[in-house]
Amino acid sequence: MRRVLLCGLTLPPVSGKRGQIGYEIMRNTNHLPDGGAIAAKRPSCFAAPLCRQQKGGKPMQYKAIHEVSREIPPGILQKYGEAALFTAYGCVLLECETAKGYGYKALNLQTGRMAAIHRRTSPLTLSGVATMAERIRLSPVAGKGRYEIDMPPGENLLRDSLAGIQNHIFETILPEHGYGIREKQVELAAHILDAIGHRDISLSEAEVGTGKTHAYLIAAALAKRGRVNDFWLRGYYPDQSYAASAYMPVVISTASIALQNAIVRDYIPEISRILMAHGIIRTPLSCVLRKGREHYVCERNLRTFYRDTDERTQKRLAPLLQGIASIDLANTEGLTPYIKRRICVSGRCDDHCPYYDGCKYMAHICYVQSGEHDFQVCNHNYFLADVLRRSKGQRPLIPHYQAVILDEAHKFLEAARQMYGVELSSLAIPRMVEDISCFTYRKGVSGQTVRELAVKLGGQNRRLFRLLTERIPTGSGDEEAERVPTLLDETAARHLRNIRRIGSELSTLLSEQLLLARYHGSCAQARFALSRIREQAGILENYESLVYWLEQPNGELSPEERNSLETLLCAIPKQLSDLLYKDLWSGSIPVILTSGTLSAAGSFTHIERKMGLDRVRNLTKTSKPSPFCYRENVLLYLSESVPFPDLRDKEYLAAVAEEAGQLIEAAHGHAALLFTSYRAMDQVFALLEAQELAYPLFRLDRGGVAAIERFRKSGNGVLFASGALWEGIDLPGDMLSLLIIVKLPFAVPDPVSEYEQTLYDTMEQYKNSVVVPEMLIKLKQGFGRLIRTETDTGVVALLDSRVREGGPYRTRVLDALPDCPVTSDIAAVERFIQEKKEPGYFG
Repeated sequence: MRRVLLCGLTLPPVSGKRGQIGYEIMRNTNHLPDGGAIAAKRPSCFAAPLCRQQKGGKPMQYKAIHEVSREIPPGILQKYGEAALFTAYGCVLLECETAKGYGYKALNLQTGRMAAIHRRTSPLTLSGVATMAERIRLSPVAGKGRYEIDMPPGENLLRDSLAGIQNHIFETILPEHGYGIREKQVELAAHILDAIGHRDISLSEAEVGTGKTHAYLIAAALAKRGRVNDFWLRGYYPDQSYAASAYMPVVISTASIALQNAIVRDYIPEISRILMAHGIIRTPLSCVLRKGREHYVCERNLRTFYRDTDERTQKRLAPLLQGIASIDLANTEGLTPYIKRRICVSGRCDDHCPYYDGCKYMAHICYVQSGEHDFQVCNHNYFLADVLRRSKGQRPLIPHYQAVILDEAHKFLEAARQMYGVELSSLAIPRMVEDISCFTYRKGVSGQTVRELAVKLGGQNRRLFRLLTERIPTGSGDEEAERVPTLLDETAARHLRNIRRIGSELSTLLSEQLLLARYHGSCAQARFALSRIREQAGILENYESLVYWLEQPNGELSPEERNSLETLLCAIPKQLSDLLYKDLWSGSIPVILTSGTLSAAGSFTHIERKMGLDRVRNLTKTSKPSPFCYRENVLLYLSESVPFPDLRDKEYLAAVAEEAGQLIEAAHGHAALLFTSYRAMDQVFALLEAQELAYPLFRLDRGGVAAIERFRKSGNGVLFASGALWEGIDLPGDMLSLLIIVKLPFAVPDPVSEYEQTLYDTMEQYKNSVVVPEMLIKLKQGFGRLIRTETDTGVVALLDSRVREGGPYRTRVLDALPDCPVTSDIAAVERFIQEKKEPGYFG
């Protein structure tokens, strides 16, 4: 009696019970194309992977059935005939009838090796195919799975193969684990994989709900494990061996700690588990979180500080001293910023340290720098610090990498300004002088010269910042402005040169050999601080090549109060875009810049020009819209009655409060008001508080977060915010159903924008090229606070007269925002809320 094969050939004559079973196998697989997987029938509602139970009680993941193919090479069919049942894991399964039943062997199609894998009393049926495929996988002759991407050094998968595997992951595997198929997410992942494979720089905008984190992590994992750029990468880093080049990581850089932690603790472990369960990878994806040395405990500094501090603080430090607690200061509790500054790793670590051999920080660095990690996760500042070290020929912070993903890329420019810029604090020198004044010297050693130089250094610092503060133009202290203009000239440069000269002399005189042993750690910290101050002063001396400003405490303060608080002298290079191009974009390492808000009205021109991307030849761009149905779920309200924005006009502020109060009543609370000014926020808050609304009011002050939690718990409260709420805060569901944007978020003029304006022929050109695009990007970020999930519904209200009917920015604003119905009728707002919300919303 002939067996019915799974090879997709013409069905031979069948008879008897065994023939009927063979027919069932064919009937259940004949909808698949040749070479396709045999798909076991399963309910569409399954969210978890289907498991089958093997003998011995071990669960067998559903992945094995995806490896089964009916495509058997003609040569095998010719030699083994109907004994060849199907292929899986690079092998063909051969069935042989014996005196006691049936025996099964796996034959590797590439090597020709064969191994017996199973015996059974009855022939194989459809229900046993997946289990037999798993036995092939575990056999000594098994080859690679058809979807497996782990490649040994020297071999790589073609981009087309990886693209097919990636589609399989998003369209077949992820849905089995409860993830929906998102068309734009699949397209985004395909774009990123292609950009990495072609070593491009990519601007990949993905609006809220697209699923960009999964998209870029899976694409990057496939490119890394599949060694898509393996051959090219061998010679990219001249100082790297061929063996090391085979294990280069992918860098994931973000702006927020929350996203970094989520990637390391949630996203990558979950993706790794799923890919392993389906045979895509053989070993788990590995990642490490990279942070600056100031985030870790130094044992020498810890012990030095422990000896000098009070008993209460010693109790807090005891777990660190006993080695119980983590050396990561983020995991410590009860330590003030001052204590952390005193016990953290500072300066240089070398073998002169008495704790060097058993140093936990050095052990941590060795671990994170090893080649066993697929991903190095860090913030933008840390990544840029590595870029700067490489540009200066210094030892890099991150191992040589093969690709970079910059998430939250809309914040990358600000990070670049911080890292390429310089920042001299008015308190840096006084703090260091105070530390030096506490040093006790060995017997017979006088510290008089050191103390005198320290006093001179402090005097130069005071004169410098007094001069700069006096040069602040009248009227520049507006509380909305973070950057205050001042004037650097030869007089200021002379103070900077004196600071550099005195600092050099002081650093030379400070020697650990002259101090008591208990001050050795503090001495090393003081010398490191001096080197930083000298470096900063040296850069600031070349003020003509810099854009510079002061940053001072906000609010109404007396001159005495301002002098006692920190003032920062800040500067950035005028040609920052040129430096970014030279140090980052001009290389051949692929870089993916992704965010929900990179473009303005569909154009990337603004970010390209700002970051030096406009001269990149291999620049690719894509923008994926949100899958959310804004036309059904959002109503856009544009005020027709609030006058032109003028924060000094009481009538304007009263009109804002009046209309906001009506909107809050129409929406039954559940509201947030977004301001561009804390002063305006305080005034409108007071006016609405006087109206005695039926809903609790919460004010999110500068740097605070407690108000957000109180707003969440209130159920129907009203949150007033400026700054933080414009981006990065999730308030899903009915918690936030009305978002009032009081004023279009135009940036406040500052020294940086004043310099940028000089690069354009006319103010109109500058406004259209820089000012308006930046406003639209910020507006999109604010708008995105309302709808965070597919089921969210609500109203966005704009109270700026410039977007009313016939207003100068109405068309550009509507073009930049998602397509949704527009009204200027508060009654329409109330009807919308009544239609969209469940009865419990109004309780």
